[in-house]
Amino acid sequence: MRQKNQILYQKVFDVLKADLISGKYEVGSLFPTENELEIQFNVSKITVRKAVDLLVEGGYLHKQSGVGTKVISNQPINVFNKVKTFTKILNDHGVAVQKSIAYIGKSEDVTINDKFDFDTIYEIHRMYQLDGVSSIFVKHYFPLKKADSLPDKASDQFSFYSFLVKQGVDIYKIEDAFCAQKTPEWLHQVLPDLSDVVLKRTRSAFSEMGQLVEYTTSYYDSSATPYLIDYQV
Repeated sequence: MRQKNQILYQKVFDVLKADLISGKYEVGSLFPTENELEIQFNVSKITVRKAVDLLVEGGYLHKQSGVGTKVISNQPINVFNKVKTFTKILNDHGVAVQKSIAYIGKSEDVTINDKFDFDTIYEIHRMYQLDGVSSIFVKHYFPLKKADSLPDKASDQFSFYSFLVKQGVDIYKIEDAFCAQKTPEWLHQVLPDLSDVVLKRTRSAFSEMGQLVEYTTSYYDSSATPYLIDYQV
């Protein structure tokens, strides 16, 4: 039954994604409610919610409390279409994931700022708990023109790539580099329970013109939960 439900929400996702790309729903408009989609597809609320969550993760929709779900992109080119996010894979494996924002502000790291062709670079630090254990620390660096578009630090539903899409950022190429390293002392101070060795992922994302639009460093305590990648082909 679980496999059937997974196939069903994937089908709903595929139809809705095709509708978005075709322009059926305009960018900036409100997306149909869960109740409306239940009736349209004759499926359960859970099926609709999973399909919509995939669209949010893909950067097409943004859920806003008290307002509804907005369309934020209808771009057919999306480098994440074929790749499940690490969080999604963990959820599929039954791991409870809790996310929080630890810091938001302008980047003062000159070395990283110089990698960008933009004047003002911001950074967002995030922490992840896996089954209640602090296991991941992430630093996102990105250009931004208006600080008032930054997320609320209290938000636990923040999606970094949905945020970039809302800023008009299109990602056409991603480079990931991985290495195992001794856990930095500053990271031990933030997350004391991390093991002595972490997996570090450095991600560089580029626009169609080749400009760096994201630089992210992530530290994973893979001793408890392996880093998983699930490609859909």
